[in-house]
Amino acid sequence: MPPDDQPPVRLPPEAMTTWLVTPAPLTGARTAKHALVDATRALVNAVMRLGVDALDADGVAAVTALAGEVGGTAERVAVLPRLRGSVGDGSGDDARLLERSGITGASNPLSAPVHLQILGDRVVGWAEYAEQYEGPPGCVHGGFVAAAFDDLLGAAQTLSGSAGFTGTLTIRMVRPTPLRRRIDYEGGVTGVDGRKIRTWGRARCAGEVVAEAEGVFIAPRPDGR
Repeated sequence: MPPDDQPPVRLPPEAMTTWLVTPAPLTGARTAKHALVDATRALVNAVMRLGVDALDADGVAAVTALAGEVGGTAERVAVLPRLRGSVGDGSGDDARLLERSGITGASNPLSAPVHLQILGDRVVGWAEYAEQYEGPPGCVHGGFVAAAFDDLLGAAQTLSGSAGFTGTLTIRMVRPTPLRRRIDYEGGVTGVDGRKIRTWGRARCAGEVVAEAEGVFIAPRPDGR
């Protein structure tokens, strides 16, 4: 059989139900990390919204002092046990998508996060975006809109029994996605054509569609290529 005609790799049950789209069990240590992540998100938002034009000399001194304190906190975190290499290539609960992703990861302070779960033949989720995700005034940056769909459809593709890398991602911005409002997501599989997994997704705010997406994911061959 020519290499391009090889069937896609099928995911093992544990990858389908555990590693890809389910959250990690909440141990005491993980709960503590999530609390640190939430505090870091709050810090990012507070720093982003800092109005430097209104600072007087005392304010500048206060911000300079804060920079030193935050740097010291980063050094204290850095001496604690650390993950080695790529998190996604690792094993255990830290490798789960819903822990590590910059879009959906509960342990990643870059994420909003987008909360995802499998519900029957769909993946559903929700998010609320703070000001650090702003593009047009009062609205989510289009890059973050697209990134959320990449994770949503990446999770949805697993419903086919296979999974692969993003091949194409087409986004239709129906209307601006607002900040500080709940955004609801849903996505699923349109069909499978060889190693191509075709997916769909949409985002709503208060019941109105704000964006739609179609994605094609390419499952690897059995030889890993």
